[in-house]
Amino acid sequence: MTTSSAPRAARPQGCARPLLVGLGALLGLSGLVAGGLWWRQQQALQAQQARAEQEFAPVFEALSAPAAGPAYDLDETIKVVHEIDLALAESDSLGDYLRQMARRDYQGVAPDVLAARKDLMDVLFRIYAKQAEIQDQEEMWGLTSELLLTTLSVVGGQGDWGALGPTGSLEVDREQAQKLLDDLRQRQEARLDLGREERELEAELIDSLVAYSEVYHRYVQEWDRLCVVRDRAYLAAHNGDWATTEVAADEAIRMAPDEREAHLLKALAVIESGRADDPEASAEVEALLAQYVQDHPDRTAPAFLLLGVLRARQGRGDQALLDLQQAAAYYPKQADALADMLDPYQMRSFLRKTREGSYVVELYKGTMLGAGYFSPDLQLARLAFEQGDFEGGRRKVMDHFSRRRTQQQWDFLLSDIAFCQALLGEDFRRIFPEDHYLDLVVEPTMMGSKLEVAVANRSDRTLHNASLVLAVQFTDMHAEDYETFVAGATQPALLAGQTTRYGAVEVAMDLHGARKEVDDIVTHRAILLADEAVLWVDTDAYKIAEAQEFREGRRPGQAQAEAAARAAVLAPTGGGRVGVLERLAADARSGTVLQVDEKKLLKDGIIITLPKELAVLRPLFRLQYGDQVFTAKDNVIVDDHIELRFDAVGELGEGGQQVGLTASTVLGDLQWTWGPDGGHRFRLIDVEGVGDRVIGTP
Repeated sequence: MTTSSAPRAARPQGCARPLLVGLGALLGLSGLVAGGLWWRQQQALQAQQARAEQEFAPVFEALSAPAAGPAYDLDETIKVVHEIDLALAESDSLGDYLRQMARRDYQGVAPDVLAARKDLMDVLFRIYAKQAEIQDQEEMWGLTSELLLTTLSVVGGQGDWGALGPTGSLEVDREQAQKLLDDLRQRQEARLDLGREERELEAELIDSLVAYSEVYHRYVQEWDRLCVVRDRAYLAAHNGDWATTEVAADEAIRMAPDEREAHLLKALAVIESGRADDPEASAEVEALLAQYVQDHPDRTAPAFLLLGVLRARQGRGDQALLDLQQAAAYYPKQADALADMLDPYQMRSFLRKTREGSYVVELYKGTMLGAGYFSPDLQLARLAFEQGDFEGGRRKVMDHFSRRRTQQQWDFLLSDIAFCQALLGEDFRRIFPEDHYLDLVVEPTMMGSKLEVAVANRSDRTLHNASLVLAVQFTDMHAEDYETFVAGATQPALLAGQTTRYGAVEVAMDLHGARKEVDDIVTHRAILLADEAVLWVDTDAYKIAEAQEFREGRRPGQAQAEAAARAAVLAPTGGGRVGVLERLAADARSGTVLQVDEKKLLKDGIIITLPKELAVLRPLFRLQYGDQVFTAKDNVIVDDHIELRFDAVGELGEGGQQVGLTASTVLGDLQWTWGPDGGHRFRLIDVEGVGDRVIGTP
């Protein structure tokens, strides 16, 4: 056989052929898998696009619907913007945030704010439409939500945003906003692998955030200027300077014709200035309030209340009654809408750092939620008292506080009681004139920041359905500012002559970033709400300190008001303070009895009974025998008289020493003097009213 010497091409031998075949199949399969993965990814992106369109569509519709004209409500603009940014902080997912945005009512919001917000949401939509995986969506939400929340702190002013409004010029720092985005991305635990198109969208997101911030801050500046004027009206109203209130309210209305607060302040100023009988002024107020009712049908309660007060001042009692009853009916119905108006004031937290700022917030909250002056029930009580219907007025007072308890609005109790004391005066004090005979008893617990709380009822009246709310002043709080804490469960009864315990109450809070607990308490008082009365309940230490402040002239205005009201309870038909003391001194001659309690604790004690009406004057008793002064071991109301018990006074009746008793009251002092009358008997020598020692009397 002949063999050729030319080389031949090598052929696959052994297992090489199957390997090549398998490799080709594998490459083909890989192509199929890759194609399948690409196809599934496209399907997922299409599905995500559809989901994003479905979720974002209600938001785009809501943001587009109101923007039909240039008119806007400045307060509503700020409130809504604050709400949707607050919702961003509180939302756990994009879907939750979008649902909250879609539910908002954007009527009255400035159109360019809505347009800028819509542009921002459009960029977010395009970003989320590209996140097919759930994990990627969650990570992108963490990134963009933090960016949205913090950009407003980056894009904003270089001026000082203080109580008098922003100063300096508004500047937008795009580089700082971009740096913020880079820092946020680096802090993500699982970083996103973003493509070029998504990076471009991020840059577009920065641009839309900056544009939105520019618009937003322009309105914040405008709102801050409005607040400067409106705050002046609030402060003037607190001071009773109605002329300044009216001027400032007019200026605020000129600056923002669609706002609400200044319109109500203007009406309040005219009514309280004493011009209700002026036909021109009253017609202006009625027209102002009628327009308010027409423009804000879901927030009419404050306007009806002011109409009721106006007509009561004009002597139109039947119309006043209807207006006040309508306000009473509408405040609960409109509670959500009215409370919703409080939201922008959260942006002005600096107001809470001063007592004057608190005046602004308290009057505003009272207006919107029916507290203090703006309580329909208390105004109805005032109307009843003025018409001589004491029982009807008392019922309306108790209706008001029953509503407070039902709605658990404890923080309004302070302004409510202040209103009652100032404007209902002696009628309010006549409801429970023995208030001084209820004592607050508080003791810190061994562990934690709690107080054991009880009320000692030294009066002869049992109070039913009794709730107790602690009013606590901590260090770094302003004088007469209190935080409220509910003390235990409502008690069925505070029995006359007994102590009722409310148990341990947790007393702690954060104040200006500092933790405040029991050791930080400066003063503790309490407000008692029962079916029969509502009143302050104080510790013995507080009562003594308050009486000392009155006596030393450190609180002259309050002392004068308290004295006048309590004198009127005892002498409602007239008569000065000295005249009241003189009458009480004369009555006490026949209504006072001194008995010796022989050899109690190795020394004689003394029991003195006095007329019950003295309880109205919040008396503090001191007994003097020789050179010693004693306080009463027992000071209670029993069988329609005050009973005082002094233990271990001395060897009474020996040496001819006299016994003296002084009752320090808000009107002055009452002084009794007894002389020995043989053995252990004493006879009354004199009762004197020292009225010239009343604080503030020349």
